Amino acid sequence: MGFPFYVAYIVAVFIAALAVVVSVTENRHILGTLFMFYVIAVLIITLFVRTYDLEIKTILDPFMKYRALAKDFSKSGWKCFLNHNGFASEIFLNILLFVPLGFLVPKLQENFQKGWKMLLLGLAFSLFIEISQLVLHMGCFDISDLVHNTLGSGIGYAVWHKWMREE
Repeated sequence: MGFPFYVAYIVAVFIAALAVVVSVTENRHILGTLFMFYVIAVLIITLFVRTYDLEIKTILDPFMKYRALAKDFSKSGWKCFLNHNGFASEIFLNILLFVPLGFLVPKLQENFQKGWKMLLLGLAFSLFIEISQLVLHMGCFDISDLVHNTLGSGIGYAVWHKWMREE
């Protein structure tokens, strides 16, 4: 199993633990600490575990990964979704990585309890990461990552809105 699989596993366990803690605690210090660790973890995963590259890389085509995934699917069928180094896992990880943002922030900040504000925050945080990767030469500026990360924050917000908010 490769590095992306372990990252996915760690993120999934972290999200599950966050969901449990967030749903049972009202302690803002615990939530704030969890949020700080979450942000640090995202920055480590997206910026600091990458190697410096002299070449600036950008992917401005938001559908490139979907076309490549469709091509893989036509060759290998459903097996392409089991490939932990493929486009399906990359899309899934980008969505999963931002789910905690969507349910932690509304719990911590009442002014982010509107869906459009959470989507805008998810987009802004993702844009910060993508621009940082571009400027620091630590990865690739990828438009589809913006979409997937924003979608992840929206899913996290939907989880908060449905099950975690105070009625």
